[in-house]
Amino acid sequence: MPAPDRETNTETGGRPRGRRRLVWTLVAVVVVLLLVFTPPMINVNRLQRRIATSISASLGRPVTLDRVSLHLLPMPGFTLENLVVGEETEFGAEPVIRANEVEVTLRPSSLWRRHVEFSTIKFEEPSLNLVRDAAGEWNVQSLLMHAASVETAPTAQRKAGPEPRFPYIEATGARVNVKLGEEKKPFSLTEADFALWLTPPQEWRVRLVGKPTRTDTNVSDPGTVKVEGSLRRAATMREVPVDLTASWQGAPMGEASKLLTGADAGWRGNLSVEATLVGTLGAAGLNTKIHMEELRRAEFVPLATMDVRAECGGTVDVTTTVVRNPDCSVATPAAEGAKAAGRVVMIADTVDLSALKAAGLRVGMTSVPDAWLLDWVRLFSQRIPASERPGGAISGSVLMAGAGKGELAEWQGEFHGEIDGALPWKPVEGAATVHAVAVTGSGEEFVLEPLSLTGPGKVPALMLSGSATKQGYTERLSGTATEAQVMALVATAPPLGDGLPEVLAKFDDGPGAGARVMKIDVTCSRTWGAGQTCAAGSPATTRHGRRRR
Repeated sequence: MPAPDRETNTETGGRPRGRRRLVWTLVAVVVVLLLVFTPPMINVNRLQRRIATSISASLGRPVTLDRVSLHLLPMPGFTLENLVVGEETEFGAEPVIRANEVEVTLRPSSLWRRHVEFSTIKFEEPSLNLVRDAAGEWNVQSLLMHAASVETAPTAQRKAGPEPRFPYIEATGARVNVKLGEEKKPFSLTEADFALWLTPPQEWRVRLVGKPTRTDTNVSDPGTVKVEGSLRRAATMREVPVDLTASWQGAPMGEASKLLTGADAGWRGNLSVEATLVGTLGAAGLNTKIHMEELRRAEFVPLATMDVRAECGGTVDVTTTVVRNPDCSVATPAAEGAKAAGRVVMIADTVDLSALKAAGLRVGMTSVPDAWLLDWVRLFSQRIPASERPGGAISGSVLMAGAGKGELAEWQGEFHGEIDGALPWKPVEGAATVHAVAVTGSGEEFVLEPLSLTGPGKVPALMLSGSATKQGYTERLSGTATEAQVMALVATAPPLGDGLPEVLAKFDDGPGAGARVMKIDVTCSRTWGAGQTCAAGSPATTRHGRRRR
């Protein structure tokens, strides 16, 4: 049999194939036209009340919408405009969530079934108000517990099942505000991007990135806060298992101090904070690492900057913002001649983060170098010479009792140590070079017990004592010395010498003044943030140098 004619086969078989391609092309064009022109022809506004009612039933809060529009490209879904989720009356009148626009995308496969599923819900620049009432309850607790009570399938599950798949919820450019009772706090999180989805082990994964700020000051570079981790279902909020990591990175010390206190502390350097929270929301283990590097004053660059690392831990009840058995420790360099590094430790029984002033606190020091403590003093005053590096170390502890509203904190405890080599004159053979120092905390003040400043040959023979409170400090210098020797001593801490020369002149104003040994008794006082004033004579004191009340 002769082979079929190739040209004839192509001609007779090509027509059906060409027709099929033409048909499918026409179908595709019709579908695209329908997708483009159908949504404007559908009146979805009549669905607005049904959608608002459905969301309200899901959240347990009143929900209002201004407008709903349907779109079929690139994926079928809705655009909700001016979505407002109302608040429960006990938390105030402001809405929980407000968003100008919300994009809701449908799962295409669900269009062929009775139960419609959402694949994504995206909030554009929403505003969220976190409110804690007088009873310690948060306004979002009921929202979270309601979501936990609804059985849903994992977000990434490929095939539909009997349970609806949990949508991928995200927000961009969000703002989070905080309110305690009727007081709206200045702290907020801005430019926040948020994501929430459900994974196969039936746990919610959460991711949050934003910039912290406060409304009562201008913080230009606050760094970035990141939170990532998981939460699981539970019968109550306190029982929700949690595994979260958080960080605060890229914050200059000046901007960080403005964010935390409302004012620039005048410090420079970089701050980084890392924290983990593992356990349940009612009793989670908290571990925090704080690193301040290149720490210095803003006005000058010292010979060496500070590098401070602190580590804090405790058990936190997130629902009540209470931390139990918190402790923080800071390792210091080893004092000269010491075999081990020093350490500063702060511990407490319970700390309510919403009422820090009421918390009791114990601060302890073990072999903390005097030079390291002097470096901290330089962070508050640029007038302390960087060349002064005394030897010696301080140890001890002090307890701060919790204070109620309108009360001042009271201290009880003491620190002991020595100062080695801080005198400006050279020691002679047999002269004391180590000077014992003791600081006692009692009530509202700290008292420097009389400190001997005896120099070579027992002249000068000076004693320094004083006290400090929340309002300011008082110092007393008494004994025998020349004016030149006193001023050389004061040069190691210039702020303590403000106003002193004028008073010293009254003790010896004859020929050769400044070179003769004279008997001195001067008291100087300073209110924090103001100038120092000095006067001859001593204040009324008790046997231990404390002012009589």
